[in-house]
Amino acid sequence: MIQTAGPRDSQTRRRHGLRIGSATGVWASLALYGVAEAAERYDIKLEGAPEELRERLLALSDLAREERAFPTSAAVRRAGRNDALAIANALKASGYYKATARLNLVTAEGEEKINATIVAEPGPRYEIAEHVVVFLDDGPEDRPRSASELGVDTTPAPNGEALAAVQRALVQGFWNAGYPQARAVGRKVELIGGSARARAIYEIESGPRASFGQLELQGTRRTDEDYLRKLATWRDGEQFDQGKLIAFQNRLIATNIFSSVDVAPGAPDDDGEAPVVATVEERKPRTFGVGVSFSTVEGVGGRLFLEYRNVFGAGETARFDVAASEIEQEATVTFNKPFPVLPGSAYASTSFTNSTTEAFDARTFSIGAGVSKFWFERRLETRGGISLETSRIEAEGVNQRTYFVSFPLLAVWDTEDDPLALSKGARASVSLTPYFGSSVFTQAELAARTRRNFGNEEKFTVAGRVRVGSIFGAGLDDIPLDRRFYSGGGSSVRGYDFQAVGPLLRDTIPIGGRSVVEAALETRYKVTSSIQAAAFIDAGTVSSQSTPDIAGDYLVGAGVGARYLSAIGPLRVDFALPLERRSSDRAWQLYISLGQPF
Repeated sequence: MIQTAGPRDSQTRRRHGLRIGSATGVWASLALYGVAEAAERYDIKLEGAPEELRERLLALSDLAREERAFPTSAAVRRAGRNDALAIANALKASGYYKATARLNLVTAEGEEKINATIVAEPGPRYEIAEHVVVFLDDGPEDRPRSASELGVDTTPAPNGEALAAVQRALVQGFWNAGYPQARAVGRKVELIGGSARARAIYEIESGPRASFGQLELQGTRRTDEDYLRKLATWRDGEQFDQGKLIAFQNRLIATNIFSSVDVAPGAPDDDGEAPVVATVEERKPRTFGVGVSFSTVEGVGGRLFLEYRNVFGAGETARFDVAASEIEQEATVTFNKPFPVLPGSAYASTSFTNSTTEAFDARTFSIGAGVSKFWFERRLETRGGISLETSRIEAEGVNQRTYFVSFPLLAVWDTEDDPLALSKGARASVSLTPYFGSSVFTQAELAARTRRNFGNEEKFTVAGRVRVGSIFGAGLDDIPLDRRFYSGGGSSVRGYDFQAVGPLLRDTIPIGGRSVVEAALETRYKVTSSIQAAAFIDAGTVSSQSTPDIAGDYLVGAGVGARYLSAIGPLRVDFALPLERRSSDRAWQLYISLGQPF
């Protein structure tokens, strides 16, 4: 098909197009006219190519890509010959090692147009029957000499990309087998006569075998080098293994001390020991952050934190958090001492909270400490500790003083990305906390959230959240008001007042319960690169029974929202309605905050 434009300066400018022909060929009919002089008109046809490769091969052709004009027949001929060579090489790279391609040019009789035909003769597709390692340097006689000795899979398809992957895996295998200077020099394929079989030959320089030498640290300023040396994943004199080098680099990154980390082996010395050179750049020791929020119930809120990293030079962190809204104010100080070799940490914290809610007024002071450990490449974290707390609670004119010692246990599986701008991954947690003191009971909770992206450029997101909790070992009256479960508000069931989902005293005062169930579903669509539209539905129920009432009477809220995807995270605005509105419920709720809800 030829598309034409209107006349300009007494000339006609034509664009070139592509038309698909029969199964034996693909034609591109092109007409190119320059402003100053006419270009050659031509058709391009590809014959003989395997059907499954036809589209890829045409993409290599200058003539078929329609990207530029060719002013003369000689220019068309040169481009066609280059196209034929590129197509032949591509066929060889796909396993057709005897492939050829040639160009035929014919000028149609009575027409000022060139018919260009590239004739491909792929021949048989060869099977790679042998994978041979050839060394181009001197080395130990007992060095690995085959892919199987290095644990490399050689079953991929016989194309250039797959063979290149095999070659990279061979070099990686040598690195892991004690040859830090191994490198690939070349690769070729030889045909095995009389059959459609071939052997792949990988030319390798293994270099000398080496063991781990001294660790050399570059770029440290405030960090204790003895602490970093304890992170090493090898012992001096142990055979070199690239995998251990990568594990060491990951440990350095996990300290959160450095803005850049590079770990590389040096050249082996006369004793066969290769030093390890770690080059790092330390982050600034302090981070300061703020956040704001607003809702029609909780009013204006804000959060401020200040974090000091690498306090004593061994990765310690001290963090100060202050959060305030009209119904709750909290200050927390946390100190964390990492043990990357474990990997894990020890932590201690103290906090003061002042709450002024419809359910109760409370002032609580707590102090605690514990240890944590990471598993499965830090995706799973387990925690255990001890906490001492005291509260002064006032409700309905009655004052109560409580004292507790608790033993919180926690397990968290986390594959989420940016914690502020959540877009991928999932998080699930299970907690169990026995309390002893003013009363004796145990609180258990399961929470999970996830999201998944769909569609072109992953513009459509579906996110979900569930929470199930139970308190057992004591009746509701023996559980202090500030230890009970509540639901409702911008972080749980939108559309309802804070803590208002569940039983109410005199239709206005939340009582709380011994169990809670919450679920939420939200869809998000990226309207532009920085604007996201959202629709959501939340549901929750609170019960005086310790067994969560999964099939109970839920209060449901629904609404719509918008997200402005700023450089510091999404600015969220949500408008929600209570679908099970009671006489004490507001007609609607508005929430503004920084970050996705889940």
